[in-house]
Amino acid sequence: MARWGVDAVVVYGESTASCPELAYVVRAPVARGGLYVKKRGEEPLLVVSNLDVESAKTGQVRLVKTYNDYGFREFVRRFGRGRGWAEFVAEVLRREKVGGGLVLAGRFEAGQAVFLADLLRRKGFRVKASPSPSLLDLCRRTKDSWEVDRVREAGRKTVAVVQRVEKILEESRVAGDKVLYENKPLTANVLRQAVRQACAEQGLNLVEGFIIAVGAESADPHYSGEKDTPIKPGEPVLLDIFPADTTGYRYDFTRTYCVGRAKPLLRKMYADTVEAQRIALDMIRENIGCEAPFIRVCRLYMARGWPTPLSRQPVERGFVHGLGHGLGLTIGEEPYLTRFSRDPLLSGDVVTVEPGLYEKGFGGVRVEDVVLVESSRCTVLAEHRRELEL
Repeated sequence: MARWGVDAVVVYGESTASCPELAYVVRAPVARGGLYVKKRGEEPLLVVSNLDVESAKTGQVRLVKTYNDYGFREFVRRFGRGRGWAEFVAEVLRREKVGGGLVLAGRFEAGQAVFLADLLRRKGFRVKASPSPSLLDLCRRTKDSWEVDRVREAGRKTVAVVQRVEKILEESRVAGDKVLYENKPLTANVLRQAVRQACAEQGLNLVEGFIIAVGAESADPHYSGEKDTPIKPGEPVLLDIFPADTTGYRYDFTRTYCVGRAKPLLRKMYADTVEAQRIALDMIRENIGCEAPFIRVCRLYMARGWPTPLSRQPVERGFVHGLGHGLGLTIGEEPYLTRFSRDPLLSGDVVTVEPGLYEKGFGGVRVEDVVLVESSRCTVLAEHRRELEL
């Protein structure tokens, strides 16, 4: 806080499930959300509904009070819900003697956030703008041992889900131009159903869905369709799954498969991508610039004949996206392994490493793992085989 010139951080969310900032500071499930106030050099305060007190006390905030302690209902009765809530926040800050500069964080509706900031300023509070990445973004960036364990456990469960899909592919057989599973044509929806069932069994939440792209569909890195596409011999089947466990921490995992012997182009794309990931994993460690692994992967791909963001703009085939991103309570947070990311990697960063190649009309390949950055190396948090042909 001192480095940012602020004396307090105020975090609000409607629930810890929908607000990663609140989940980060509380570390306990709070279904109805709450208001978190942390003054520099003092223990934090969490204000929640009467119904959430016991659950909130299982987290890391020792001082837990209720909305009623600060007259929330009276403010809503007098001013209506929108202004009443803002007046309530001001009352909490007044009674807790929050002075100096403060930063607002969490998930606010835009209009409500502006209204709250204006009201607090009129009442004498020095609300400071927080550019992106915010103070809380930077706090969330590096993970402590508790967080790493949460991500690792989410990874273990994710791999169990992936193994369910692999088992179906391994038990399938090629029959002419079809792939049969239990004597029926194998389609994308069979795999999707297996993912959903396995996630439910593992206690994983598919917060933002997942990707199963078959054949030419996999040429779109973020394919979001639900077509029941038949799986054909030798063509790519791309699985990208990014679930959350019960604490909200995420994992992000991608593999590319085929049933039967892969087509020559697919074998080349896969071999080049596995090699690209290997050299990136060998590079990643503390103090390496975030852009360095990305540039090295681009150069390898270019040497193998593939276009990348270093060779042309815009890129429509070949390597078309960044190499990776931070991971924790959200998919896609600091740091980012891209061409323009100049910050060094830090010990405790948890990042994805996901090179890929895409050829329109044919398909795509991506291999993705999550790693913990350490002083002299990186460690994959849920190691799993990389095999194309099943």
